[in-house]
Amino acid sequence: MKHLSIILALLLFLSVFASCGGEQSSEPKAGGTTADPSSTTEAETVNPYGDDLPENLDFEGEKVRVLIFENGNDPSNGWCCYIDMDESNGEILNDAAVQRNMEVETRLNIEIECIDGSGVVDRVAKSVTAGEDAYDIAIPFSTEILTKLITSNMLYDVSSLPHVDFSKPYYTKDSYETYGINGRHYLFTGAYTYPLYSTVSWLFNKDEWKNHGFEDAYATVYDGRWTLDYASAVMKDTYNDLNGDGKKSDDDFYGFTTVVPYMLSYIYYGCGMKGVSLESDGFKFDYGDEMTSKVMDKIIALGNHPDAKYYKSGWDNFFAGKSLMTLYGSSLPGLRQLEFDFGMLPMPKFDETQADYVSYMCGGITCVPSAIQRHELVGAAVEALFSSSGRYMVDAFIMNYAEQKVLRDDHSITMFRLINTNVKYDFTRYISPSKKIESNELINKVINKGENVLASEWAKIQESVETEFADFYENYCAG
Repeated sequence: MKHLSIILALLLFLSVFASCGGEQSSEPKAGGTTADPSSTTEAETVNPYGDDLPENLDFEGEKVRVLIFENGNDPSNGWCCYIDMDESNGEILNDAAVQRNMEVETRLNIEIECIDGSGVVDRVAKSVTAGEDAYDIAIPFSTEILTKLITSNMLYDVSSLPHVDFSKPYYTKDSYETYGINGRHYLFTGAYTYPLYSTVSWLFNKDEWKNHGFEDAYATVYDGRWTLDYASAVMKDTYNDLNGDGKKSDDDFYGFTTVVPYMLSYIYYGCGMKGVSLESDGFKFDYGDEMTSKVMDKIIALGNHPDAKYYKSGWDNFFAGKSLMTLYGSSLPGLRQLEFDFGMLPMPKFDETQADYVSYMCGGITCVPSAIQRHELVGAAVEALFSSSGRYMVDAFIMNYAEQKVLRDDHSITMFRLINTNVKYDFTRYISPSKKIESNELINKVINKGENVLASEWAKIQESVETEFADFYENYCAG
């Protein structure tokens, strides 16, 4: 049954993106015959774009200015979003972006201009404060905090723009729901920024896995047995003193390596926790819950595992073939340099009773500055760019790039699709009235201590954090 659930989830994933484009066949008439194309009326014509934009939009060559973080349009950068490529060059993602932009520019009679630079949030704030309509779409880097843009009314409610329809499959539902504030949507993501999607995945060295005689890793996922306890048991006794110096060092082999504390903090969300959630009557916090304590026990145990090694940055140990597994949170193109055979798995579940595998997502957030003056143009451009990306960029990224250029086996392809089926965003990753829990600050602090003191650490700051969030709710979230 668990295996069947995964298959059904993957079929849903594929059907969602398949629905983003492509012409649909006409419905058969009575008697099973098909309508003569020449007799099809204009009202019956299927929209080939997959959106509901009117056919007669013409913006007379006006520019749509897309602001993106520094090097965000540079293909040599692992986090390139392919906003505006000069010309086709045979590279899959580059050429898909060229096709998309040509279609959108021709369809709306616009010109897409990419502006890249460091500090997207500060650039937006500066332009809006000065009353300048400088950018139409803004894409910050995943580590930027956007709280001040919300509290200073510097972002536009994108869902209120003409032509934007968040019910369409080329928008990521969990993004606009997580960051929705009293029916307003300032932050969202979807197909347009798909190359920036940063889902956390669990990688394993297939050669070392086989050498240690472990059972098929993929089978544990299909059967619902891929849990934190299982992962911990697999890495037991895998440490090997490769250089023979009698002490653990970077040159030795480990069962598990990753970056701390933030990579381990993502497991918190993989176990179904939310940290902070905006409900109809205010913000809810789960830091003091009994289930949260159990989750943190396992995360701390993983952090203290004798066969694990942790770093402040980088994935060098795993990439050098010196660890069995790693929790990876960097760009997909980086995996092309691996010289050994590797496999991809989702984040482990808390235990076998957890219904689904959950992936932490933080990339591709998009917003619109409140200073825009050409509302219909911006709304139409957003809708067209996301709908066309759903047909060009998603397939190019998943089927032609990830599956053909990066991943090494059919099961990893299935895992990649599974990972991207159930993604979760964290409210405080981008918006937090309190710096005490901003961007996983509290969870990271506890992980760094190496013991489960979450309850006591939360108790120290609970009153002040709840007050700050209550004020934010009253001023910006209440109806």
